[in-house]
Amino acid sequence: MSRPAFPSTSRRRAFSSSYHYIRLSVSPPCADVLTLRKTMQDALLQTFGLLSANTYIDVLSLAEDGSEVVVRIAKNEAAKLLAAVAAFAGSPRLSVIKESPFLPSLLLSQPLA
Repeated sequence: MSRPAFPSTSRRRAFSSSYHYIRLSVSPPCADVLTLRKTMQDALLQTFGLLSANTYIDVLSLAEDGSEVVVRIAKNEAAKLLAAVAAFAGSPRLSVIKESPFLPSLLLSQPLA
């Protein structure tokens, strides 16, 4: 029995990333990156304690008017940040717009048909 010359191409490769990207709205708008990072660390501290407050959060983009921010976080820490932001009552108020392991998908306002 002979094997085909080329392997089957029916397998798909899954996209693998060690980071997770989160797009957040900021209310009231805040144009200071350090204030926003501190707000996220305070949310993690309040929800999960001191150890989680030291989670590294990379601010990738901030809207000119300060109304939205995009952050990058380690994949295994993303769920904690999402929960902490939802539970945090401080100011400025952060709300999740979209989250994904694939950064360009945060730009889509509607799902592809």
